[in-house]
Amino acid sequence: MNKDFIYIDGIKFSTKVAITELEQSRGLMYKEWPPPIMIFPYKNASVKKFWMKNTPSPLDIIFCCENKVVSILKGEPFSTALVGPDKPVDLVIELPFGTAEKNGFHIGSIVRPCYSVESAAKLIKFAC
Repeated sequence: MNKDFIYIDGIKFSTKVAITELEQSRGLMYKEWPPPIMIFPYKNASVKKFWMKNTPSPLDIIFCCENKVVSILKGEPFSTALVGPDKPVDLVIELPFGTAEKNGFHIGSIVRPCYSVESAAKLIKFAC
């Protein structure tokens, strides 16, 4: 049972957490529809660009900084085009395409990750 969650404007989603470099580089590659929700937390905010190579499902990719959404973009299946705002972010959320619109998420929406003990320990380990 997944114990990691992300709240977006108070709506709770179970999520997978990509913490290590390997987890982050693999992301949702090879995951068929509907893909799980995945979050990518970063210790320091910086410009992040994502691609969809080997990712068969369309995605909403939500870029966040300081617990607020700064950009919502579409990830096209199998695309190698880089997707991301030219703004620093400290958290990226990948959701099945249409989830953001269905739930009314927008620039400024509030995000709050809630990590399991295992994920929190891993975050601390890889933050050092």
